[in-house]
Amino acid sequence: MKYKVELLKEKNYKPTFWSGGMATELTTYPLNSDYASKNFLWRLGVAKIDIPESTFSSLPNVLRKFMVIEGNITLDHEDRYKKLLNPFEQDDFMGDWITKTYGTASVFNLMTRENYSGELLHLNINPSIKLKFDYKTSLNKDLVSICFYTVSGGFNTTINDTVFNSFKNDLLIVNCVNLDYTHEFMLCNNTSEITDIIVSIIYRN
Repeated sequence: MKYKVELLKEKNYKPTFWSGGMATELTTYPLNSDYASKNFLWRLGVAKIDIPESTFSSLPNVLRKFMVIEGNITLDHEDRYKKLLNPFEQDDFMGDWITKTYGTASVFNLMTRENYSGELLHLNINPSIKLKFDYKTSLNKDLVSICFYTVSGGFNTTINDTVFNSFKNDLLIVNCVNLDYTHEFMLCNNTSEITDIIVSIIYRN
């Protein structure tokens, strides 16, 4: 099975500042789209929320999936619900909701628009252990990309007979340019510490 694979490093990212702290845009689709222009169809980013209380910018027609990397925060969706998030817990909500945060944390964001959607998964691999990541595509969806963001530690995997080594803050993007429903990747922790990975599954509906 052939994939189009790209390994992004920190030098490839776009750092930005917002009222609550610093944010980093990891990648957007299509090419040359960005958050500021609101012309992306899907976007991955990380952010540090440094102040004890903040309010998110309004993002009409954007679905947000939000996972805490470090720390803990409470999301308060006005007139809807509140939710406390600890590391690797997540919430999803519409970008035009009035949402406040309480607490400080580092967070991972998946944003999708129009006919795109996605999900977030957390993987944890002990030192010197191999993990088989096996993903089966839903029959009614078109899988676009599987993205592996390394939160801590590091791993290697072989795709298209090429070995990719991913370390902290790296993003490995695997574009699924085929119609197969099963995708398997062997992830090998190549460090002496626990490796945490956030996997973003991107669909075109």
